[in-house]
Amino acid sequence: MTAMPARAAAGTYVLIDAENIDWAVSHIVGRKPEQQDRVQFDKLVAYCEQKFTGPVRCLVALNVKGEVIPDSMLGFIKALRAAGCEVVPLYGRNDQKVVDIAILKLLAAILERNAGVVLASHDGGDFAVALRPLLDAGRTVAVLGFREYFSQKFRDLAGLGLQMLDLELDAKVFARRLPRLNPIKIDDFDPNSFL
Repeated sequence: MTAMPARAAAGTYVLIDAENIDWAVSHIVGRKPEQQDRVQFDKLVAYCEQKFTGPVRCLVALNVKGEVIPDSMLGFIKALRAAGCEVVPLYGRNDQKVVDIAILKLLAAILERNAGVVLASHDGGDFAVALRPLLDAGRTVAVLGFREYFSQKFRDLAGLGLQMLDLELDAKVFARRLPRLNPIKIDDFDPNSFL
């Protein structure tokens, strides 16, 4: 059996809960997202490389629901890899939240390393408790999503240093403006975006 090659350490790990992000986009657009409504992962990686301590490694945990990756997922996986993301294909029992379990295991392993973490998810119910030790250790910790969907459990960690960043407004990872209705601080209001 050949040993896996050693992976380079990262200054920041970007963990993407793709199912959760896709769920939020679907709610915003009110239908199954079209290509222009989806996250441009190359822009997401570039944003994280610019904003956070490098090197940055992007990991996307995917529930492939079996021992063979379905053909319907191969295009998405190819796009993720082209954007610089590593894909972690997983499967488990029907009663297991496979992606959530994987992210929790990744967060626990990152705690053992001297690295920060960016989590693209809104799910504080599953992940806030696992982020707290990273914050307590003085790590850079951020969540990336849509501010109107962030869990209150994430909001409760903001006072401890959790950064809450918006995929559209901060990271600018969409090809077109999403139909969101968010209050805009008057100092940030750009009338041209509405004209």
